[in-house]
This record gives sequence, structure tokens and C-alpha cells, in this order.
Amino acid sequence: MQSMTGFGSGSALVSEYGLRIEVDLSSVNRKTLDVYVNAPREWSGLEQSVNEWLKGGFSRGRVNVQIKVSAASGENNGLCVSEKAIDDSIAKLKAFAESRGIEFTVNSQLILDLAKMLKDNTGLPDWKEFEAGIQGAFMEALADINRMRECEGAALAKDLITRIDELDTLATTIEEASQQATTHYRDALLDRLKQLKLELDLSDERVLKEVALFADRSDISEELTRLKSHFEQFRGFIAASEPTGRKMDFLCQEIHREFNTTGSKSTQLEVTRAVIEGKNELERIREQVQNVE
Repeated sequence: MQSMTGFGSGSALVSEYGLRIEVDLSSVNRKTLDVYVNAPREWSGLEQSVNEWLKGGFSRGRVNVQIKVSAASGENNGLCVSEKAIDDSIAKLKAFAESRGIEFTVNSQLILDLAKMLKDNTGLPDWKEFEAGIQGAFMEALADINRMRECEGAALAKDLITRIDELDTLATTIEEASQQATTHYRDALLDRLKQLKLELDLSDERVLKEVALFADRSDISEELTRLKSHFEQFRGFIAASEPTGRKMDFLCQEIHREFNTTGSKSTQLEVTRAVIEGKNELERIREQVQNVE
């Protein structure tokens, strides 16, 4: 089981071009799969390849892919500054100033400002010429983020198993308490009749019919059977190797439905308490499931 939340990074050196490729992958939980790729604008078509490399790595979640390129020496000036663009800009600014009778002076601050404004990567070679290096950095980042997601997934699995076991214990408590429901109702009915000075024995047809109707209305055996089945399925989803987050989310809805029905059928205080506690625990499970892929 994997979490949808993680971070990973990878890098590759393209020595023939003197470039260093860095790839950062980050992911957060989301119901659907949304991939956002941030790469140099000049590298058109790279996003399509990234989506191909990512296939099978994620089934849902928001995945951010950041691809950065820099000079292997750590100096980016050769990549970021276009002398021709700066010269052309200065010439145009000078002509504009002269046409307006404005004094124009070129200084270091102006050059720096122009360099920032005219940041230029047109000198980057075509990414297809070293696609293997980019893909290598990407796969390294993917393996890194998957290690983190698996580690967090293991922690989530341990927590979910503990909470499902708690729900199972509560279901057993409800089952044991419900076995005495009909007897308690029969005794309470006879006590009320005695208080009203209506003497009826247990063999009276009217008493038997009322008790039978109550037993039918308050029967929760089907709900308990489904709850036990849901718990076993949930444990199976936790142990599965494929993504099961959506299935877990659906199962949480079904478990909540069974608890609701159980609570509405029973009038016993012990059952009501167990149902409330179970729904509270289930809400904690649902919060954790939102992070499961």
C-alpha cells in the first residue's frame, strides 16, 4: 500500500553539453490523477514524454514535476544572458531617449536589469539529443518518491489495521448486547402492563405477537454479517499490492451505512454507545484513507 504524499529528486550530468539536469517530483492526495510538468519552455514535447514515463507510477493524486537545467560548473551566465538581446535593447532605449530629448546613460544597474528581463534559454540544445539523461534523472526521482510513499503507506497500513480491529471488537460488543434485546423488551413490556394493572402471562397471544414484532424490527443480524464482511474486505485491501484507496473509501461509506441502520434498529444503551464509538473511529479511518493511493 502506498501513500499519495511524497517527494523525490534525481539528477543527471550531460557532459557533452556541460549541463546538469535536475528533476523534482512531489505529490499530494487528490481523487483523480493530475500531472503538472514545469520544464524549460524551449523543450516542447517533453511533457508528453514525462507523462509516458510516469505511467504506472501513480493511479491518482496531484503530481508536480519540476525539471531544471543548469551549467555543470554551477555557473548559469552562459545560459541565461543573451548579449545580442541586451545590445539590441540598449540601442532601442537610446534611440527612444534621444527622440524624447532624454539623457541616456548606460551603467551596470541597467545592464543587470536588462539581463533579468531578457533571461534567455535559446542556447539550450534540443532535449531529444540527451533524452536518456533526462529520463534517467526522472526515473531516479520516481524511485525516490516511491520509497517515501511506501514508507508512509506502511505506517498508514499499520494504523488502519489497528482501527479496523477496534471496529471489529465494537461489532462483537453490539452482537453480544443485541442477543438479550428481545428478553429485555419482553420483561419491560410485562412490567408496564403490571403497572397499568393489566395482568397478562407470557403465553398470552397478544404478548407473544408484540414480542415477535419487536424481535423482527430489532433484528440486526444482517447488518452485523455485512459489517464483518466489510472488515475482512478492508484488511484484504490493506494487504493488496495494487492501489485500493478508492475501494477503501467506498467501503467506509458502506460501513457507515450499516452502523447507522444498526443504531436505528436498537434501543439498547450499550448498542447505542458502541455505534457512536464505531462511527467516530470510522471517521478517523476515512481521514487516513484519503491519503491512500
